[in-house]
This record gives sequence, C-alpha cells and structure tokens, in this order.
Amino acid sequence: MPKFLSTARGLAAAAGGAAVGCGHAGDGNVHLAILLKDPVKRKQLLTDIFALAMELGGAISGEHGLGRAKTPYYLKLEDPAKIELMRRIKQSFDPTGILNPGVQF
Repeated sequence: MPKFLSTARGLAAAAGGAAVGCGHAGDGNVHLAILLKDPVKRKQLLTDIFALAMELGGAISGEHGLGRAKTPYYLKLEDPAKIELMRRIKQSFDPTGILNPGVQF
C-alpha cells in the first residue's frame, strides 16, 4: 500500500493535480480522490493509477463493485478472458438482465 500511495501521488503531481487517499489498511482497499481539472489529463491519470494498482497485484474495484465510473478503465485494462467469464457468470444468474440494468456486472 505505501508504494501504491506514494507512486499515485507522484503521478498526480506530475500531471499537475493531487491524489488524496484513505482506505482499509487491513485489506489493502484504497479510496482515492483525484483532484485535477483538465478532463483529458484526469482520464489519463486515472488510467495510469488503475494500471499501477493492477501492476502491484490490486484491482480497479473492491468491495463496492465496479459501478459506472470505473467501467471504461476496467474494460481497457483488465484481461479480456476474465471480463468474458464475469459476463457469463452474470448471465447465468440474471439471464433476463433485470438485476442492476445498465451496469457492467
């Protein structure tokens, strides 16, 4: 967690922004607030931070699920085979798509 937080803060500073975090130290779950006005730079910074998390063995989303905001990053960075498996699992439990419609998983 210390390596992730320090590197994420460094990436944010290099982009002209800031990253402020809190989380659950026991399970390694980090919640970051990314402060960067430029939407193009912010999108790239988020991509870089999510890629860093995955490189260090983490995941883009934790106990709260993927939601809508992180879906584009997840689809770009995650293993396509894993994404397909997750789609098939969701399909098996929700064949008509009525559970949380419009959300990836």
